[in-house]
Amino acid sequence: MPSPAVKKSIWALAIAALIAVVVILCLPILASTQIVRDSVAQQVSAWSGYRVRLDDAPEIRVWPSFKAVLNDVVLSNWNGDGQPAVMEAERVEIDLSALAALRGEVVFTKIRLVRPVVRLDESGGVMRIPAIPKWGKLAQSVEATRGLIQANPAEPDTSALPNDSFATVEIVDGRVIVLNGVNRPPVLSSVTGTLNWPALDRSATLSAKGIWHGESIAVEASSAEPLIMLAGGKTNVSLSVNSAPLTLSFKGQADIVGNAFLHGTLESAAPSLQRVLEWTLLEDWPGSTIKAAKLKSTITGDATRVKFENAEFNLGDSSARGVFDIAFTDPHPTVSGTLAFNALDLGVLLNTLAPEPDTAAPPAAPWARDLNFDLRLSANEATAGSVSMTDIAATAQVRDGLVSLDISDATAFGGMLQLGIRLDRVEGHDQAELRITAENLNGGAMAEKLHLTSFMPRAPGSFSVFLKGKGETLDEILETSDGSISASFGEGTVPGLNLESFREHNDKGSFFPLTEIADGELAIDGAELKATLAGGIAWIDTAEAKLETGETITLGGLIPFAGRGIALSGSILPPESDKPVDENGEEASEESDPRETFFIGGSWNAPFIAPFLIE
Repeated sequence: MPSPAVKKSIWALAIAALIAVVVILCLPILASTQIVRDSVAQQVSAWSGYRVRLDDAPEIRVWPSFKAVLNDVVLSNWNGDGQPAVMEAERVEIDLSALAALRGEVVFTKIRLVRPVVRLDESGGVMRIPAIPKWGKLAQSVEATRGLIQANPAEPDTSALPNDSFATVEIVDGRVIVLNGVNRPPVLSSVTGTLNWPALDRSATLSAKGIWHGESIAVEASSAEPLIMLAGGKTNVSLSVNSAPLTLSFKGQADIVGNAFLHGTLESAAPSLQRVLEWTLLEDWPGSTIKAAKLKSTITGDATRVKFENAEFNLGDSSARGVFDIAFTDPHPTVSGTLAFNALDLGVLLNTLAPEPDTAAPPAAPWARDLNFDLRLSANEATAGSVSMTDIAATAQVRDGLVSLDISDATAFGGMLQLGIRLDRVEGHDQAELRITAENLNGGAMAEKLHLTSFMPRAPGSFSVFLKGKGETLDEILETSDGSISASFGEGTVPGLNLESFREHNDKGSFFPLTEIADGELAIDGAELKATLAGGIAWIDTAEAKLETGETITLGGLIPFAGRGIALSGSILPPESDKPVDENGEEASEESDPRETFFIGGSWNAPFIAPFLIE
């Protein structure tokens, strides 16, 4: 026979089961239209501040959980007659507290939005969430928190924060569009995520996925005190963004009201910076690919300026450390600062500032129309194609469409090198300037790196180049260029010229290709060149080489860049000691000097020589 204790346990279980059955049977009654059909909509409106319209009566479900299912839910402004709704949802599933329902109350524990559509306001090209009506419970909680922050901005009294319970919000297949943006694609689509915010005075987390600008993107975020952040105070936050073009993470302090504020650590990485630009700016990026990029930095700033300190930056094979900031006060954001590179690829840098045009595609808006730059750069090593340099000091600037890269000091080929590039658009035409100054360079090393197998003196020398032309490509710029070229070289050799072979052909008196005398080297004591560029034609002012024999080779004429032609006349002058003298012992006039003359014509690829003997 069962003991009294066992009997009591059996009776307790029976009573609990009976209560559970009664609760289950009573829930549909308690959750009647009076409680749910009216109260659910009222609670949604009370929290959001928006007018809530339900096209169908709520459906009440008891098993496996107590919930209300609302179909065709519309949230709109109370004074927005005729205006599009702020949010619409095909279905809203709301999990309700059973105990609260027994008390005649409606308390949400979870809200599931199925295929919602949220509309954003757009003003001045900036999209914002429509302002939440001030009478809503959430807006009033934010306003109360703002008062706590104003009373003590440094350490607001968090114990006095509103502590209302808040539901977990799930989104399934949502979209974000622009208000009245009928013919525009969604800002975000296929949005699925969860906001977990148990109570207003508790921390919150967000996990969401969606499609932005055609790429899948995943966002994870958390805030220690989200209500303080919404009210304009600073609180600890973390954020991570993951997508194929870009990964980004931030951890630190932030607020999102007014000018906003950020202070913390930022890390980002992109397999291709070009792809990031195309993805974010929604336009094709012309020219060659801009390589992978990484950034790690401490950032501090607001909506007007963000400063990056202790920044570690990688672009392709180039890495740098330094400090820079981004200012948003001008029509175009301005990036300025100082970066010290371990190794710098000048080609990648210039292509980042001003991408090369893609002749196979219509011209695209250049980077210079979207950002301004003012950077001071230094590098232990730098490359420009096959050219290597060390100890670089440079500036890179982009301002209102003008792009400039200036290397004020560099060591290359054993000497000093300075270089300046300007790219601008003047009167509807692209214009470029190039300045190069080099001193005490090793001509042989330069010729080897630049693959100049002929005519480049293997000798120490200095030169300067200035040209200015119009066009998008190097060929177009050269064909319209004005400017000057000057060079001087010391003792050495000029490959690709066999003087003895030339004289043998010269004696025959017929023209011959230059390739027939290219099997040797011409020994020189020095060489000098001065030329003027006008309209894409190089006019030779001075061009002479002094030979070991004491003879001097001189050239004059023109070299047009368009068509790649050559039209030069030359002569070989005898040594000074061989000049004839008259009966008074004075040198005869130059006109009476014996000399060899010749003409060089044809194209750059296949020049020919027509020699003449002068007795």
